Amino acid sequence: MTGTEHPLVTDYLATIEREASFLPAGRREELLADLREHLAVAIGDEPGPEAVRAALERLGSPSTIVAAARAEEPETPATPSATTITTATTATTATRLEPQPRNVITAVLIGATGLVGLADPLPAVAVLIAGLVLLWSSDAWDRGTKTLATALTLATPLVIALGGLLLAYRLDPTALFALVLTGIALPAVAAFRLLRTQNRPLVA
Repeated sequence: MTGTEHPLVTDYLATIEREASFLPAGRREELLADLREHLAVAIGDEPGPEAVRAALERLGSPSTIVAAARAEEPETPATPSATTITTATTATTATRLEPQPRNVITAVLIGATGLVGLADPLPAVAVLIAGLVLLWSSDAWDRGTKTLATALTLATPLVIALGGLLLAYRLDPTALFALVLTGIALPAVAAFRLLRTQNRPLVA
């Protein structure tokens, strides 16, 4: 039995091979070959337990050998995994698209102006002003979206007023119904668009 076939040596080399699994296969085999050659010379032709232990102690513990091999390896820049990129993207998208309570309240006030106006013009004016103040003081929408929503909302009282005027002249019920429906639909369309476009990046 040669020195490198001694059980202490085979256990020593097996431990190093296991702990150095991070090394490329070729580099790991080269390391083990160097260690076998060194131990073969150090132990000689009489692999007694004492001689083997002394040679292994002089060589150093497996963890020391592996640490030295790790230090000699070039550092590889860490590359984010596909899972990490997907998770980060999903989180960012969820944050950007999450409905904000203020935005929802703004859209509800805008959308309710039509129905409230049919019931009582005075509360409708208050709801309209509150909705427009929230709309134009928010950064959740670009200027174009704000302008469109404002135009649709302000058209509602004009439509309702026109309906009341024509009603005095005995307007046909079908035409009156169309005007009322239009007065309700315009702010509803504005509210729907606000909810669909909230939190989009502002256009410079």
